[in-house]
Amino acid sequence: MDKSAVKTLADLVVNAAEQFGDKTFVKEKKGTEIAEKSFSEFRSDSLKIASYLKELSGEKLHAAVIGPTSYDYLTCYFGTVMSGNVIVPLDAQLACEDIIDQLIRADISVLFYSPLFDKMIPVLKAKCPDVKAFVPFSGEGLSAEKIHAEYSPAEPADIDPESLAAILYTSGTTGKSKGVMLAHRCLIDNAMCCDNEASPEDSLLTVLPIHHVYCFTCDILLSLRYGTTVCVNDSMLRLGANLKLFRPTIILLVPMIAQTIYKQIAAASKAKPEIPMAAIAQVVFGGRLKRIYSGGAYLSPEIVKNYAALGIPMAQGYGMTECSPRISTASFDEEAIDSVGVIVPGCEVKIVDGEIRAKSSSVMLGYYKDEASTAEALTEDGWLCTGDLGYVSETNHIYITGRKKNLIILSNGENVSPEELENKFADAEIVQEVLVYEEDSVITAEIFPNQELTKDMLLEEIGAKLQSLIDEINKTLTSAKTIRRLRVRSTEFVKTTSKKIIRKQPEKGELVK
Repeated sequence: MDKSAVKTLADLVVNAAEQFGDKTFVKEKKGTEIAEKSFSEFRSDSLKIASYLKELSGEKLHAAVIGPTSYDYLTCYFGTVMSGNVIVPLDAQLACEDIIDQLIRADISVLFYSPLFDKMIPVLKAKCPDVKAFVPFSGEGLSAEKIHAEYSPAEPADIDPESLAAILYTSGTTGKSKGVMLAHRCLIDNAMCCDNEASPEDSLLTVLPIHHVYCFTCDILLSLRYGTTVCVNDSMLRLGANLKLFRPTIILLVPMIAQTIYKQIAAASKAKPEIPMAAIAQVVFGGRLKRIYSGGAYLSPEIVKNYAALGIPMAQGYGMTECSPRISTASFDEEAIDSVGVIVPGCEVKIVDGEIRAKSSSVMLGYYKDEASTAEALTEDGWLCTGDLGYVSETNHIYITGRKKNLIILSNGENVSPEELENKFADAEIVQEVLVYEEDSVITAEIFPNQELTKDMLLEEIGAKLQSLIDEINKTLTSAKTIRRLRVRSTEFVKTTSKKIIRKQPEKGELVK
């Protein structure tokens, strides 16, 4: 695709339709059938949503969309931005009161929603009087499907690449969510910054939540750019079946999912040792998988090595919502296995007082109606303060050591990154979840143990095994970083909807040492 011809999300959809035409863009299950929609149909149906919005209001508006990934979701998203309006994708796992909060804070006039939210709509209507239209993806009355069937496509609006395209609410682990403002320019720059990442022969199984910009940019925008077919995973409970059904060549995962799948492959190999483990992996992934991209959390080098032994390359990138999201992209260079990838073209990165800062056309406009937070995140000359600690190698690989706001500052003045210590537990099978923090001026590890491995153990035995593990980890640490206290939890840590542990837990585990 000619990069010079793509300045907005509307340009991307139009150019994809012109270049790839009747080729399948989206495959998804509809009951017992697999429905397919082409790139041309996607452009037409998105512009029909644009027609509806133009008919609804002649002024620029903000529309929200909520639900799992689907063709209808995507047409509502792109129909909104192709009409020059602003889209606000909401987290489908939010509680009702949080959805209400974001609808109000984002000044929403139209809500497109999955029928899964039908029961919640009366409450939203009562609490959000400024939302004038509630449009389900399907169902009786006006719906996205009915708009696809009855409306005529609008002409794409004349859109300034610098204009606001989307507001994405963060799911921070330490405070209230902030609305990240991304211009068309931001998203297009991030989708176009690299080359040769996929082809029209590839198919991608989209697994991650669609409201996350990691999924949206790397699954959806890149597929539009390269002509890749997007296959929709309709449920995490059916991920295994959908891998075999759609047989993807590319998949984006978070480390937790990758680790879970690997454990299933290992268990199957143990049950049938006569079958090579790599052959079992091929069956699990459908037989055509070329590579796995990872993001969203720390990826242990051990996981990468495990998949490499199966003949499946795996690597991680790095970014944040505020950068649309990619700052670095996956590097399959074995020498950089513990990095978070190589800096993407067009992005500048520098280290200031240990903090990673980035500057590129992908960087956000700011936080919606939050000048104070914007001033904290963006310097006057346009550098994004990521809040991540790390360094850059001579080969432009980025290495993350922790989060600035999470630093443990001990009474002796030493600064300790809890993430650096938490990552030491990544390959310990007995540890399911871990949080490291300062307590009474000593470094404490609070651990939720693997329930399957410890189900027949007493607390004293679990504590002894975990303490033995900590003793081994401490041998690799300097005195200042030594873990001197252990707490064991009987329940999982409280997490955000994106499964990140909230660092300020309402209750602590039982003290063992």
